[in-house]
Amino acid sequence: MAKLAFISVISVSILLLCLIKHSATSSCNGKLTADCNKMTRVCNQELSWRATKEEIEFTITAKTDKWLGVGVSKDQLMPFTDTYVGWTARGKTYLSDRYIGQYRTAPTLDSNQNVFNVNGSYANGYSSLSFKRPITTGDSNDISVNGCRYFFLAIGGSFNEATKQIDRHVSTPIATPQAICIDPSKC
Repeated sequence: MAKLAFISVISVSILLLCLIKHSATSSCNGKLTADCNKMTRVCNQELSWRATKEEIEFTITAKTDKWLGVGVSKDQLMPFTDTYVGWTARGKTYLSDRYIGQYRTAPTLDSNQNVFNVNGSYANGYSSLSFKRPITTGDSNDISVNGCRYFFLAIGGSFNEATKQIDRHVSTPIATPQAICIDPSKC
């Protein structure tokens, strides 16, 4: 009986760890995972990042055919968050640099699109996007990644390929449990 209780405790612990997990291998890279299968340890949502002295690369993968989003914020709240939203449809990938102002407002397109090396794919029910942006852009609607910031992983609703408009996310975005502190001089 004690062995069964011990195994149950371990199973519950693994399940809780797989629901939302953040791991950083250094101050320059890490990942946030969610919606993980406790048996296979395969996660249906993952955001990873890798910083260098000049830029940061984000990769987001999720089991969805909706839009994907990455957020950079000074806190764990959505208002005043630098966001990157994209999708892949019919073999074409679209990604945009946006900004969320006040609470419950749709992210607006930045006049300066500070993203490059954009790649995306959709296969076997999974969407994946990767892109780079400078650590500091000089754009008032972008939040510098130099210092301690929270990263968000968001999965959206539908998107309009022609107008680039998006519907509200289908679930609450997941934020890193603590701020990610990046010192580009050490990357």
